[in-house]
Amino acid sequence: MPQSGLILVAALSGRAIAQAVARTGAVVATLDQFGDADVPAPARRVAGDPVAGFDGEALIAAARALAPPGSGLVVGSGFEQAPELLAALLGAGPYRLLGNGPEVVRAVKDPAGFAARLATPGLAKMGVSHPETRTEVLEDAVPGEWLIKRTGAAGGGHILPWNGGSLPGGHYLQRRAAGLAVSVAFIADRSGKCELVAISRQWADPAPDAPFRYGGAVLPAAVPQSLAARLAETARRIAAAFGLAGLNSLDLLVDGDAVSVLEVNPRPGATLDLLERHRLGGVMRAHLDAAAGRGWSLGPPRPGVIAGAVAYAAAMLTMPAGFAWPPWCADLPRAGSTIEGGQPLCSVTAWGGDEEEARRRLSRRIEHIVADCARRGCLVEKTGPMEKTGDVVPSLQC
Repeated sequence: MPQSGLILVAALSGRAIAQAVARTGAVVATLDQFGDADVPAPARRVAGDPVAGFDGEALIAAARALAPPGSGLVVGSGFEQAPELLAALLGAGPYRLLGNGPEVVRAVKDPAGFAARLATPGLAKMGVSHPETRTEVLEDAVPGEWLIKRTGAAGGGHILPWNGGSLPGGHYLQRRAAGLAVSVAFIADRSGKCELVAISRQWADPAPDAPFRYGGAVLPAAVPQSLAARLAETARRIAAAFGLAGLNSLDLLVDGDAVSVLEVNPRPGATLDLLERHRLGGVMRAHLDAAAGRGWSLGPPRPGVIAGAVAYAAAMLTMPAGFAWPPWCADLPRAGSTIEGGQPLCSVTAWGGDEEEARRRLSRRIEHIVADCARRGCLVEKTGPMEKTGDVVPSLQC
């Protein structure tokens, strides 16, 4: 395949990956569903749904318009529930995959197969388990003891308590488990090399219809060295068992000495902005090299702790022209964009000397930007069904 120097990024929200790729010096083009103002050009907004994923035909048409055959391809969220779409996108160029292929994605996101494969790397002897997972409702299932999850979905908004009843298509049950939510970011290659990037502590930002909606993360998390070593070894064994390559993350619950593996995210994830700042030189160069089979290394950690979170709009608003975003905000909606109440407004980051200070500064910044957008934006009252473009709604404040 003749190679192009361009790298195509495709993700539900592609800004963080695209900026990280651009920082390596590569030429980047981006396809995502948000079309935020800080996505590097050229970029195209592709139709779809944040939960259901991309419109496949629109995605492939946009890819062919932006990226010539032989371009590299880095994907983020949006393909775990549709690995066949990833295969189609790869073949549409064809493009050079810089990450995990469709078969690897399918393997780590198949609920029953993932649980079965975890039994092979000897994790149980390390005190590492996986919550019981079922793809059908059995008679002994007790409401309140289980969560219902959508296969391959991301962001936590799809997770709900199971209160009885049948399972919708494409969903599964997972038994509730206790513990603090942590995530292990690591880079691996197909030769067996695997290196821990950082351990983050994560939290939810519950909404009435999404009690496990993703809130944010802070890293590096202050964990005992013995636990950090055990989590790094867990990541190494899982990477080897599934053949993972590039930057991945492992979501877990830690309850004392007990560790429960929830899932693998086989791609750069929600903490990419934090990881890029945490490691000198960032992490994207190592991701690209590891995925391509080249030699790779990571820079040392920077001092300090960094936290990041999603700021959600308090009410429906339309962003005005000329809004001055602080430098600690990203994923910036374009002027004229209408944002529903409870939907992502932007991403926010903050440094601190420890976890407590970083999270305290982060909380203040989120409060500031949400209030500032509400004050300076145009608050609107929804009068009926509407889309984010084209509908006119009465302004309450401009």
